[in-house]
Amino acid sequence: ALGRPITSYDLSKDKPRLPSGLKAAVTFGATAAAFEYPPKARIISLLAPGFRPKKDGGRFTKISTLPEPAQAIAAYKELQPGLKRLAVLFNKNSAGNYVSFLAEAARPLGVEILPVGLGGPLEFPEKLRGLEGKADAFWLLPEPALINKTSLMVLAEFSCSNKIPFYAPSAGLSELGAAASFAPSFAEAAATAAAALEKVLSGKPLPETIYVARSELTLNAAFVARCGLPVKLPAGEAR
Repeated sequence: ALGRPITSYDLSKDKPRLPSGLKAAVTFGATAAAFEYPPKARIISLLAPGFRPKKDGGRFTKISTLPEPAQAIAAYKELQPGLKRLAVLFNKNSAGNYVSFLAEAARPLGVEILPVGLGGPLEFPEKLRGLEGKADAFWLLPEPALINKTSLMVLAEFSCSNKIPFYAPSAGLSELGAAASFAPSFAEAAATAAAALEKVLSGKPLPETIYVARSELTLNAAFVARCGLPVKLPAGEAR
């Protein structure tokens, strides 16, 4: 997407010696984001939702793994017209401002955001029980500390047995037992990083967080139909 050659490094294979005058780097994953870079280099990070720079002096820009808040609410509202109360599950130990931004975006569409902070995967059963009768759907944000096979199974089983749609943090995870996901694709995130890099190389400033312009809705029609979830299915699959 950048349209010019770049030098790439694989940190699983070696520890590169970066030039002291390095102007910018694009990193994929938390290990790469936390690597020690020259002090004046601008860092654009992708696919590292749990990473928080300690003291970056404004050097770090994150390409968010989260969709733009207003787009996300609009997508889920269209998918589930009766959605009025959306529980948002997140890691309370690394909470940012996204949930509050989400609440602001949801208000004009008549949707109330119910924040549910968790300290770890073992808290899912208790937190989910507390949502019975209070939420029309629940959405797990891309929190690595909360996601494993067991927690996804618990979420899917609760969703199906209570007929409350579960929205997954990514397209791949939606296949494991969720109604749908609305998230940026890897390709769109990388293209967004390339555009940000162009700005850095041109001497232009960058914000702390950049949302990908377009996210993709992935629907698990088989799960929706099997569990009888209140989600709109395409005409050929609504049975």
